[in-house]
Amino acid sequence: MTQQRLYVRLLMAVTLPLILVTATLWPVLHVHLETRQESIRAETRAIMQVGKDTLLRDIKETLSYALAVAEMPIIKAHMIGENGEGVDSSTSAQLTGFLATLIEHYPRYTKLILIDNQGSEVLRAPVGITSDPRFDDYSHASTDYFKAASQLSARDLYISPPGRNLQYELFSGEVVPVVNVATPIFEQGERQGMVLLSLNWQHLTEAVQQAMLIDPDAGVLLADAQGGWLLTEGSQRLPMIRFGDNYARLAAEPWQPVTEQDEGAFTLGNHLLRFQRLDIRSEAYEGLTGRIFSQDDTLPWVLGVSLPTPTWKSLLQDEAIVVWFLLLTYSTAVALGIYWSISRHQQRKLRREAQQQATEVSNLYENAPCGYHSLNADGVILKMNQTELDWLGLTRNVVGKRSYRDFISPDSLPDFDAAFQDVQAGRQGEAECTLIATDGHERQVVIQGVGYLENDRFKYSNATVFDITERKQLEEKLRAQAMTDPLTGVYNRRYLQSQASVEMSRASRHQTPISLIAIDIDHFKHINDEYGHDAGDEVLKRFTSVIQGLLRQEDLLCRVGGEEFAILLPDTPLDKAWQVAERIRVAVEQTQVPIEHDDVPVTIAITASFGVTHIANGEKTLKAAIKRADSGLYEAKDAGRNRIVLQET
Repeated sequence: MTQQRLYVRLLMAVTLPLILVTATLWPVLHVHLETRQESIRAETRAIMQVGKDTLLRDIKETLSYALAVAEMPIIKAHMIGENGEGVDSSTSAQLTGFLATLIEHYPRYTKLILIDNQGSEVLRAPVGITSDPRFDDYSHASTDYFKAASQLSARDLYISPPGRNLQYELFSGEVVPVVNVATPIFEQGERQGMVLLSLNWQHLTEAVQQAMLIDPDAGVLLADAQGGWLLTEGSQRLPMIRFGDNYARLAAEPWQPVTEQDEGAFTLGNHLLRFQRLDIRSEAYEGLTGRIFSQDDTLPWVLGVSLPTPTWKSLLQDEAIVVWFLLLTYSTAVALGIYWSISRHQQRKLRREAQQQATEVSNLYENAPCGYHSLNADGVILKMNQTELDWLGLTRNVVGKRSYRDFISPDSLPDFDAAFQDVQAGRQGEAECTLIATDGHERQVVIQGVGYLENDRFKYSNATVFDITERKQLEEKLRAQAMTDPLTGVYNRRYLQSQASVEMSRASRHQTPISLIAIDIDHFKHINDEYGHDAGDEVLKRFTSVIQGLLRQEDLLCRVGGEEFAILLPDTPLDKAWQVAERIRVAVEQTQVPIEHDDVPVTIAITASFGVTHIANGEKTLKAAIKRADSGLYEAKDAGRNRIVLQET
């Protein structure tokens, strides 16, 4: 009988401590895991937005480029000549050279072809690419773009579906897949032919993946409506899939939820997959007045990103101290229970150790990674752990004297009051608030509270407070990265457009002048070709460093292209803007960039060309000013480079 009681006591000594410690630690660990999972969900949303913006931006630039070529007067005149009395051979050669130069400046394009109404090729650029005999007559070849573009109205476009009727071309020594964009050429109300622009699809998808793979464990998804894989390189989640493969067949499990809704997120194994369906025909493209066509069964596209989700296993692997803490806590509890069961005569000692255990639990409460507090019906603090007291810079003297609302920021009070009303009604309340310490330091937190009622009357509330400041800072960092050029550290074109609206509105209200400078590094392509892209990157970084040292704090320097930059100058008239440009031009001209080329020290001298313009009060967007500044920039290039050209409004 005594032996049986000992076995029962031993079983209780092992089971009860495990249950008690688990019940104490489980809420804290569970909330910590949920916080990390929410951080992953926020990160996938930010990455998705960056990928979407990158893809739509490149598609927009491609369509605008094709329309711009189709609207060129020289192109229309050439096509009228081809359809009428003919054109001069020297004029045709000059036009070919001009278009070849345009193509060479944009690595996303492989060729540009002019086709007449009968399907005959009129002109092709670059001149180094010869015509394929199968396509001398496009009206009889299996070209979806010729048949589709022949039915379009002016300023309408047709995009061949990526991954369908695959076409590959040799471009810069590499075989790449291409996507054809076609738009008709109209003059005097009559169709004169069409422009065919081939887009280097590999260049575009690599740009999208580069923008989205900011996490080494991320995977990218891009497929058409039928499941055709549109990335030219497999993502890390599906390393064997290739461009044009049927993703819907190879990965039926993740594809099925994607087809059921326009956007969303779901867990696939130990990864979170977030996706969004994009229809390029219905997106708002600035400057386009026509419509966009493609094969209907291929749109919309599906863009997605996946990240590994935190699990209990990964949480314990990443935070070894938690594992050791759990093992130590469980081992201590079980050992104490067994010792108590075997040593009845040492009950006094066991009481002391029980008190020590209570102290440890109290320390766990007081020094937990989150805050705990209790409030009465008036919101006065009844109890608060040391962690939250330290956050607020308080001592225990505040207990029973201070209202918790005194430490909530004014803009957070409505949310806190609404949540506290739920707690007073016996429901669980939750609010995201800003705590303000006695020294003015602010901390972003999530407060989760529950109320205790006696005879349907509120007695007090208990709340857990989680610090989410780092998560908020990460979200802000991701938003900042979406507005910053990763190489030079200056702002990008997207930030320039958004900030320009603010500055132009301010200038209009206060009647102050505002100017714009467009800058392009001279012979930058030659630097890349001669010394390599690493040298080109060094030139770009040194170039921006020189300019930043010459600008005011309120001036805005942005990288808007490969070697193209723009400077927005608030409260600056045109003559002062010219002086700023001249200071920059002289400083750049005097700049030497040291590099290592073939293990030999080399110094690169650089110059730049400038276009300067004033933004008029009546202008609502930056588009017209950019066009004028670019026009001045091109004039400076044509006049010999390393100079400034003013463009009046």
